[in-house]
Amino acid sequence: MVLTLGADRAGDAKEALAGAEHRLVTGLALLERHAVLGPSRLIDDETVARVRALAGDLARQLAGEDHGLAERLRDMLLAHRPILLHLHALAIETRLTIALAVHRGLDPVLPPLVEHRLDPAAAGHDVAALAAAMLAAQSRIGQCLRQMRLPIDELPADLQHLARATRAAARAEHGQLDDATPLSGKAEPETRLGLLRRLLASLGDDITRALQIDQAGLPLFLSALALASGHPRERVALALAEDHAVRLALLLRAAGLSGVEAAAQLLAIRPEADAALVMLVEQAGAADALLGEVSA
Repeated sequence: MVLTLGADRAGDAKEALAGAEHRLVTGLALLERHAVLGPSRLIDDETVARVRALAGDLARQLAGEDHGLAERLRDMLLAHRPILLHLHALAIETRLTIALAVHRGLDPVLPPLVEHRLDPAAAGHDVAALAAAMLAAQSRIGQCLRQMRLPIDELPADLQHLARATRAAARAEHGQLDDATPLSGKAEPETRLGLLRRLLASLGDDITRALQIDQAGLPLFLSALALASGHPRERVALALAEDHAVRLALLLRAAGLSGVEAAAQLLAIRPEADAALVMLVEQAGAADALLGEVSA
């Protein structure tokens, strides 16, 4: 029997088949990589689930009442490398924050360095107010991330613009005009990441304590290591979870830590790592140069 399809149905079938082919090719490529590389801390099942859920939550916020747009929008967001990298880093940060709280007893919200800054008599009223705001943001957003949610106004400004452009492109695919609804009323310095940066700037000579994870806690430590090493916070977060700890060791040295200091932090984060990794270079400049040579 010969099945005859109308033009519209044939077009729908072709589009569906193209989507199926794309998923098949992508799936085979992922399988190939997994088969070659084996299990990885960077892309374990939990992390993949968190990244996918965070993208889905962003897509729902962007889509608003148009629920049919959300799934397509999620896939488009994940196709943008900067957004994917940011969500991957947040997933890793969440996973490690939980692990460090369980295995090392690190308070995920109120580490000693932040607690000290809450005292106006010791830190000054402005710094105490800033520490309190950061504490509130960390508590609120940390809970969201554990629940695999991310308020869209917590994205960095450039990623918010990219998300807005992605929404417009997704609506254009459906023959719709973008309504240009603002995505955020929050200034970037008031986001969790913005408050972490501002608190670091207020530390003065005490900023070296922010490079001690037991003192700073993971979120502030990540921001401090990114600032001191000159590398993006997302890359720093991923370095903490890589199967081989060599990049983390080099980042610690690039941040200006001595071999002894870097080894202490390396083992605090990755107890199974080889402390000798921090001695692969003799000074911060050499570590930074080596990281620059191999950056993707």
